Amino acid sequence: DDKARVGVCMDTCHIFAAGYDYRTPELYAATMAQFDSTVGLDRLKVLHLNDSKNPLGSHKDRHDHIGDGEIGLEGFRQFVNDPRLAGLPGILETEKDDAGDNDRRNIATLRSLIDG
Repeated sequence: DDKARVGVCMDTCHIFAAGYDYRTPELYAATMAQFDSTVGLDRLKVLHLNDSKNPLGSHKDRHDHIGDGEIGLEGFRQFVNDPRLAGLPGILETEKDDAGDNDRRNIATLRSLIDG
């Protein structure tokens, strides 16, 4: 089946900038239900993880460090604890520094949000 060869990347800043809110469990459930009915969770193959420097629905793609932007920690808590997304690769698209400290901080922040 040719459709099985096509996958989708979900970018946390892009969907937030487009107006999809997921900062509470209820909002996350609604956003993911809409994604599943429109695209299909089975098509989701990778996540781009980044906070947003701009507010919900701004239509501006300005990435921020995890927890430092408008999405905040609770939005990312939803993603890292969703068992349907377990095993998907997540790519940080946050500002880099030469020493790699920014990536280490963002990874530590995401790990701290995992329940259990």
